[in-house]
Amino acid sequence: MKQKQGEKEAKSILQSKGFEFDDTYYDDNSKNSMPDLRFVNGRYLEVTHTLHNHNICSPNNYCRKSIEEQLQIANDAEKALDRITARKYPRTSDELTDGGMTQFESDKITVKNHFGVDVSDFTKHSEFNCDIPIVESSTDNIIREIGEKASKHSKGDTDLFIFILEDEYNCLCDLLETKNWNGCYNSFMNSVIKSPFDVVYLCVWNFESQTYNTENPILLKFETSSEQKLIYSRL
Repeated sequence: MKQKQGEKEAKSILQSKGFEFDDTYYDDNSKNSMPDLRFVNGRYLEVTHTLHNHNICSPNNYCRKSIEEQLQIANDAEKALDRITARKYPRTSDELTDGGMTQFESDKITVKNHFGVDVSDFTKHSEFNCDIPIVESSTDNIIREIGEKASKHSKGDTDLFIFILEDEYNCLCDLLETKNWNGCYNSFMNSVIKSPFDVVYLCVWNFESQTYNTENPILLKFETSSEQKLIYSRL
């Protein structure tokens, strides 16, 4: 039986905390959106990771090119970014000329392919399909994963286990420490409370080495009570 990444480790971690699993159950794809594991009490557990480009950990096509090729690509991308930020395109009084628009569209592709930047929103950088991927860590990554899995496991019979980066954990700790004046705190907590998951486990793993600490992991438990109150603790 093939297990997906992190499933065995999540099970081992929770077993070390006293949780028991039904080993007769497994996701055999006989139904849509089957959870990964089942506890002996009948509740299910879905295991996932915050979304990141795992290929960052190995050289991409850009890194395999010669130094000369890399410099040429980087130089072209820098020029394209300069043109976009300075709006250096031929234009009439009201809009870009046809040639200016063609150059702009080409520059958008160049900048996205090299830097992972969508010029429609410079605050966002993609880790995927670009020469220089940058890993961004925030509690928004956790919120995104909760929302993604909530759409697939909406019955209320499943708990969620998310492996997160150490930097994401640090962002979360900062959020919890500043909850009295940080407006993002309520946004994060509401994403957990309003989700179909009674319990959300957040566990740190080593993204760079793609390894898991199953002996003494950093593991947080967020549990929503019947009064729609969120209780969190470190296990």
